[in-house]
Amino acid sequence: MRKFLKYSFLIGCIINALLLSICRVIPNINPFDQSFIGILGFLTPVFAVINLAFIFFWLFTKKFWFIPIPVVAFLLSWSVVSVTVGGHFWASNELKQNDSSFTVMSYNVRLLDLYNWSGDKTTRKKILAFIKEKKSSVLCLQEFYSGNDSVGINNIKAISDSCDYPYFAECTINENKRGKWGSIIFSKLPIIKSINHDIDVAGSNLLQEVQLKFKNDTFSVFNTHLKSNKFSSQETDLVANGSANSWDEKTKSETKSIYSKLEKSSINRGLESSLVSRVIKSNKYPSIVCGDLNDIASSYVYFKIRGNKKDAFLEKGLGLGATYNKFIPLLRIDYLFHDEEIHLLGFEKIAVPFSDHYPLFANFSL
Repeated sequence: MRKFLKYSFLIGCIINALLLSICRVIPNINPFDQSFIGILGFLTPVFAVINLAFIFFWLFTKKFWFIPIPVVAFLLSWSVVSVTVGGHFWASNELKQNDSSFTVMSYNVRLLDLYNWSGDKTTRKKILAFIKEKKSSVLCLQEFYSGNDSVGINNIKAISDSCDYPYFAECTINENKRGKWGSIIFSKLPIIKSINHDIDVAGSNLLQEVQLKFKNDTFSVFNTHLKSNKFSSQETDLVANGSANSWDEKTKSETKSIYSKLEKSSINRGLESSLVSRVIKSNKYPSIVCGDLNDIASSYVYFKIRGNKKDAFLEKGLGLGATYNKFIPLLRIDYLFHDEEIHLLGFEKIAVPFSDHYPLFANFSL
């Protein structure tokens, strides 16, 4: 029995190490070409945790000659695994804006609680008060809604007036008589140019770009929101909590649906990220890229859009840096990337409960 258990653990260790090692190919293969890459990206942290557990297991059981198996797997996949955790315990973090710096905040505001998801009718006012308090030079919002003058609530006017933003650029993806849905950038810095790029083969998503003036310099800001997985509430519960009474037909059906949606959305985001990357690379100014990518850091989408840019969280952050605060509270799917020419002075994820995402705030200098 002891031999059986030992070799069972060893085989499990080898299989997991092989799977983790395969994850190193994620940055190089688009899920559109090989859909399993999208699923592999979601599973990478799981493989990494199991691999780490095997290291401690072999230490505890004093089987030291097996430790190189998970260690080699970590080394082979390190470029993918390393972006999932921030380790800056003592990094300087200057968040206060001065005369030579500007601040950027990125926030998925979930339509400013248009449909009262929070169950609190004051949530919209709390979001506006929070935005006013932060006083960011540039404010990038995703999942933004603003009503027309005659119908709904004019959130553009409300934020411009109450939060002192003289400039704004819209990126409307859907519009009807009730209002507009999409992304928006508010700015205290002059907006020189605003462009919305088509990044969806079906024409249903856009990448927002603005060129801003800071003193005598010009830089670009890209604001994006890639396609979500669109899980139902039952599917979300199953993913987050494994809430199934038994492995019945309903659970099997929901599991198949989850896999299908993950696969389809990964393919869509793979296509979107390729188009986003192409636009960003053609930009001639130093740039900042922010938004909700709906993919974790160990994904093709993350590496494709980040490119050669720096990840603000990895420079100044600590821990897992989760930005999604509902159901699955370990997901980092919102990001702030920047070029070398734009120096990061400070960064923070702000844990406010007004949306299903946490905002990201950064202080930069040119």
